[in-house]
Parts: sequence; structure tokens; C-alpha cells
Amino acid sequence: MLPFCSSLSKASSFARRLLLASTLAGAALLRPTPGLAAGTLRVDFIDVGQGDSALVTSPTGKTVLIDGGPHSSARALTEFLHVHVHAPLDLVLLTHRHEDHLGGLPEVVREIGVRQFVDAPVPHPQKGYTALMQALEARGAAVRQATRGRTIDLGGGATLTLLGPPDPLITGSHSDVNANSVVARLTYRGFSVLFAGDAEAPTETWLLTSGAPLRSTVLKVAHHGSHYASGAPFLRAVGARIAVVSVGAGNRYHHPASATLGRLARTGATVYRTDMDGDVTIESDGSSARVQTARGRQEAVSAR
Repeated sequence: MLPFCSSLSKASSFARRLLLASTLAGAALLRPTPGLAAGTLRVDFIDVGQGDSALVTSPTGKTVLIDGGPHSSARALTEFLHVHVHAPLDLVLLTHRHEDHLGGLPEVVREIGVRQFVDAPVPHPQKGYTALMQALEARGAAVRQATRGRTIDLGGGATLTLLGPPDPLITGSHSDVNANSVVARLTYRGFSVLFAGDAEAPTETWLLTSGAPLRSTVLKVAHHGSHYASGAPFLRAVGARIAVVSVGAGNRYHHPASATLGRLARTGATVYRTDMDGDVTIESDGSSARVQTARGRQEAVSAR
């Protein structure tokens, strides 16, 4: 079971019923991903087209799926997880309720399974979200609402901390669903990854003034590299050595924006893109990190 260090926030009656139905106690520790060396943390940024999905495998084999890409990539995502996950996922974190982040999750829950699910707080009507809630109920998964400051122990010294959603929630923005994305920071010794969801400029401003620890080795670039995010002050505060843009080839949104790529270049970060590189895998022993992509790019960097 993944211990949550903060108390359960107010949840819907449906979520409370799921919590009561949970059978997480005494869950067996997962086996590490095949070929993963002892004491190694792994993050796979999965090529799901125009969407987001990342799998975290902790040094003790705990697995966390952050977002599930669009419905069109559900089969490819599930096949990837069948290879890399040997039991139900320990946790699924949905950063926000847009289809390109949740569309693949109903099939993942039905086929792979999940012990706990943490949800974004801002409602957004989606047929796929209804299907996801039904799949979670059928699996008896625990459902919790994401709250700022919640810390999740992944074992072996790895921790996932929720830096957002903003508190209070942002209103009146270009997209309140995006602006209130769950932002999470994964840490393992000296190595860290900032998962920015689809957070936009108002979220970045809030994070910069919130006192949240933003400095990270790796940045999952917000909103597929949209021009609505990745402002220069925020990128300087993160100081990432590696930046990963999860994006679909030839997408109609023209992501990533050239201005965003320019700002990333000026930070000195190496940029990886799932539309060009395919799956991007990063492994770390806590002091250094190694990047390898499905299309042959490789890099080694210091974690600090």
C-alpha cells in the first residue's frame, strides 16, 4: 500500500464508497521492471500521441502511472504496461480531466488494475471520465482527491509530492481545468522530476510565489509545449537539465510552440519530444541519470 502522509480531503460520497471497498491492506510489493538494477528509479515518458502518460517505477518496484493519454492510444498504452508492470498499478494520478490525459485510463484500469487513484479537483464533463469511475468501482480501487502538500512514499527513498493543485483554485484563466492541474515532484536522493501536467502561466506564477520546491533534474514540459506555459521565470526556477515534451506528430495545435522551444533552449536543457523520439526512458541511481529513447538518442547527466 502507498502511504499518504496527509489526511483525506473532502470527497464525494461515491469516492468514499470506493475507499470503504478498498482491499489495499497487505498488498504485495511489486517486482521491479525487468532489467532494472537494484537501487534504480525509472521514469518512462510513453509515446501516446497528442497526450500525456508517464510510468514511474520506484527502486522497490512500486508503480505510479501519471495520466493515461487519449482514448486512441489506449491499446498501445496497455500493451506497454503489460510489459513493464507485473501486478496492479499501485497508483494512478490524473493531473486533470481532459481527454488527452484520461482517455486511455478506463482500459488500463480494466486490464492492468490499480490499487489507488488520485484525481484532479476541477470537474470537467467527459464520457471517458464516467467510464473511468465505473472501471475503478468495479476494481474496488480507492479514490482520493489531490490536495496540495500530499506526500506519497514510493519506497527505497523515492517520494512523490503534490505541489498543486493551487490553493485556492485559480478561476477566470484561459482554461481553469488546465490551470488547476495537479503538479507533482518526484525525488530520489539527488534526482528529481517535475510533472507539470497542463499547468499554464497563472499556475506557474502561483507556484513561484507558493514556496514550493521547483528545482528539478527533469521537467515534463507543461501543456505539450504550448505557448500558454513554460515562462522564462518558471523555467529558470526549475533549472532542468532534461526537458521532455509529450506531444503528437503533426498535431492541430502546433505543439510545441517555437517560442516555448526557444525558452527551453536558452535554459541549456536537452529537449526530448515523444513525436520525434518515441518513448523516453530515464533511469537514475539518485546521483546521476541516463536517458534513452526508442529512437536511439542517449545521454548521461548528473542528477544535481
